[in-house]
Amino acid sequence: MRRRAVLLGLLLGGCERMTIEDVAQLPPEVDRGAGDPARFAAESAAHAFLDRERELAGNPRQAAFAAAMVENAATAFQHAGRFADGPWVTRLLREGRTALRQAIGVDPSATPQAAQDALLAAASAFARNDIAGAAAALAPVAARNARPAEALSRLETPPPLRRALRALRNMLAGRDPAAAS
Repeated sequence: MRRRAVLLGLLLGGCERMTIEDVAQLPPEVDRGAGDPARFAAESAAHAFLDRERELAGNPRQAAFAAAMVENAATAFQHAGRFADGPWVTRLLREGRTALRQAIGVDPSATPQAAQDALLAAASAFARNDIAGAAAALAPVAARNARPAEALSRLETPPPLRRALRALRNMLAGRDPAAAS
């Protein structure tokens, strides 16, 4: 309990420095049937990157979809409303998102909504075996000289993302997210 109070104190001390981002909205066709789009995105990202990471390698469609879910989750819990630890987990998710964007080749200045939408469009193109379409979908958010469509084919989970997704799972399960470290 004391550890949680210390972490919460550190978090509250640094809250003014965390930029509040517009919450990325999932399109209706993605979260259809999901009662809570934020939980859907969070659980989908954690499942893909933690439980099924080996299946992402060589499957750019799944990797693009999972990366889109990270973009969504990184904005979904930034307010302490539903989860007291939401801002703390959001900081971790943003560190993980930064590492993931670097691994994929997504411009760090892209908005979460733009990155999410581009990754979902790429996932759809990959599902049709349209590699050129996936590359075109990712072009607006690609970092200079990056090839995100190729990077998604060989994606591995960056360690900061792994840590963030473990903390996110703990938070959603009602456990101390700091236990994920």
